[in-house]
Amino acid sequence: MIMDQAKRLRELMMQNPGLDPQPARQKTSMTARVIAVASGKGGVGKSNFSINLAIQMRKLGKRVVVIDADFGLANVEILLGVSPKHTVADVLNGNVDMESALTIGPMGCMFLSGGSGMAALTDLNDSQLSRLTDGFLRLDDMVDFIIIDTRAGISNAVTNFIQAASDTIVVTTPDPTAIADAYALIKSIKTTMPDVGVLKLVVNCAVNDAEAQDVFEKLNGVSARFLGIKLILLGCIPFDSYLVRAVRKQKPVSIQYPFAESANRYTDICANLLEMEAGRKNNIQNFVMKFIGRFSS
Repeated sequence: MIMDQAKRLRELMMQNPGLDPQPARQKTSMTARVIAVASGKGGVGKSNFSINLAIQMRKLGKRVVVIDADFGLANVEILLGVSPKHTVADVLNGNVDMESALTIGPMGCMFLSGGSGMAALTDLNDSQLSRLTDGFLRLDDMVDFIIIDTRAGISNAVTNFIQAASDTIVVTTPDPTAIADAYALIKSIKTTMPDVGVLKLVVNCAVNDAEAQDVFEKLNGVSARFLGIKLILLGCIPFDSYLVRAVRKQKPVSIQYPFAESANRYTDICANLLEMEAGRKNNIQNFVMKFIGRFSS
């Protein structure tokens, strides 16, 4: 059964449609929760999911930054219809600090553009590593949630982001190839993280809840039997013409068409996620060290 346990949070979201475009800078003593969003293949709506999840969090007043980790493709800024002045490459090269490199998008949702610079960077010197480390540590004082929109598919970069994150959300569709690739990703995660016990799943473009439930049961069954990994169905997003129209307008559907069924499901998924404890207790320092480890190794 798809979870629907957060009525109070959903009501709060609906009551708070507009926020100050500049997120608050003060923070509680809690460390930022890092969420990696991944998919076994491209074209399943992973970046769209990351953006709309961030927007729904902003509706609750949460401070959020989206890290576009699909370096070289810049999907996040295209979907938001915003042109960033700086990218993560500017941070690495010492042109700006991390805070200055952030772009403020709709509803004060901040994002760090991957641009095209990172595609060519394979080796970082000590100065670049220091700037990156300092930059991510600064994020812990600025935001409550860091959403990492990883590159689609299976790679060391993807699994390293997942290993460093507090939570991992795997996005798939009912398409057989997408399901197979999602399982391949889960298997890859198990290889690099033998102690991983739980992953969260979102089924996108489902005809109805029954189809999403069927996808979940298939993936959860094989993951539990052969990998010892339990999946949690975070929710499903139906095929929605309003979502298609929002993408073409380069606007998040949660803002452009808040009455749409897909927007309502993003609200549900966000509420369900916020009611759950983080899957792992990694703090931002652990995230930073694991993140830069792939460059220094």
